[in-house]
Amino acid sequence: MSRSADAIHREALGHLPPGWIWERNPDSVTGALLRPLAEALAVVEANAEAMMEEIDPRTAVLCLDDFERVLGPDPCGRDTTAMSIAQRQQLAHQRWTARGGQSIPYFVGLAAKRGVTIEIEECRPSQAGVFQAGEELVNTPEQFVWVVKLALGAWTIFRAGENVAGDLLYDFQLSDIECDIRRAKPAHTEVVFVYLEDV
Repeated sequence: MSRSADAIHREALGHLPPGWIWERNPDSVTGALLRPLAEALAVVEANAEAMMEEIDPRTAVLCLDDFERVLGPDPCGRDTTAMSIAQRQQLAHQRWTARGGQSIPYFVGLAAKRGVTIEIEECRPSQAGVFQAGEELVNTPEQFVWVVKLALGAWTIFRAGENVAGDLLYDFQLSDIECDIRRAKPAHTEVVFVYLEDV
């Protein structure tokens, strides 16, 4: 925790050696000489305390550009200049802490770091004795397909009287987490994204 200039000034006066020449009165000549030093140290301590927020990409503002520079261009080609500070912080944190993995919890956590809630469903091949009547048959190659269910983002439906000719009848925005998951998925698998109104 940083100290105020007055606290530093009092402490500096308290550390003066004994003797009549070193007056401990803040209004003395010695106190006046130590005042600029105390004010400068207070600024240094305040800046150092503020930098504690800059060591984590989730809270960095001043050093966010440095995190992005070290991480390099976004492999998914996202334009960070068009993103808000919060979106850039989320993206930088997700890339900074990515360690890799192939489990369902890893991919759920990967999406959570970007603020996206997903559910993952794996396809298992049908087996006699395990499968029950009414369940969908899954052929052997489909065991390498897994489904990611996520919420439908901003979407619009064409409405007579509100929209004009040339507008799309139906439009929705895909989540940019798709690229991150496709890049991290095991090479022998295929991922399918299913957008739902509620997840």
